[in-house]
Amino acid sequence: MSDRERHILASWHANADAWTRAVRERAIPSRVAVTDNAIVAAVRACAPRTVLDVGCGEGWLARALGEQGMQVTGVDAVAALVEQARAAGGADYLCLDYAALAGHDFASAFDAAVCNFSLFGDASVDASLLALQRHVRPDGHLLIQTLLAGDGQDSGWRDGSWQGFSDDFVDAPPWFCRSRRDWHDVFARTGWQLVHEQTPVFPHNGAPASIIFTLTHA
Repeated sequence: MSDRERHILASWHANADAWTRAVRERAIPSRVAVTDNAIVAAVRACAPRTVLDVGCGEGWLARALGEQGMQVTGVDAVAALVEQARAAGGADYLCLDYAALAGHDFASAFDAAVCNFSLFGDASVDASLLALQRHVRPDGHLLIQTLLAGDGQDSGWRDGSWQGFSDDFVDAPPWFCRSRRDWHDVFARTGWQLVHEQTPVFPHNGAPASIIFTLTHA
């Protein structure tokens, strides 16, 4: 694990309580306006019965999908977030980092796996997508919601920021921002085939809020 990726993990450990409050108090405008509903709708469109929520955090997406009748297992590397998720219920939760995910034996493969703003690193993203090959059924789907590098910007590490969040947040982590082309290259080298991509937009101005990739085994 690189120093930057260790920094990412350390920051999420430090901010677990603040993040839980922000999500549960609906204090993140982009999520309330666009991205939460967008990822739930994208998963529903694949009609899975079982879902693996990778980087589940405090469990909001697992609970939301469970309310739609799906059987969900959430995994996250941050024990404090997993504890918050377990306390709220609605799904099964495991504390696993992405390295442990590769070797973990679930009872069976999943109809879908979803990574909702949970792929922040560089090499760890390749490792995670390779690991998910064995955890998603041959006819299943992988869904990723993330941000893209701006037009004309190269992929690379960006400094983190908690701008717009409460003062409870500390030590903003770096993150590896990819262009659309770079994401497509990641999918190709990790054995995934893109079947659909969509760009959720803010209703008031039409600006992109995120991108959602839906993939199947190549």
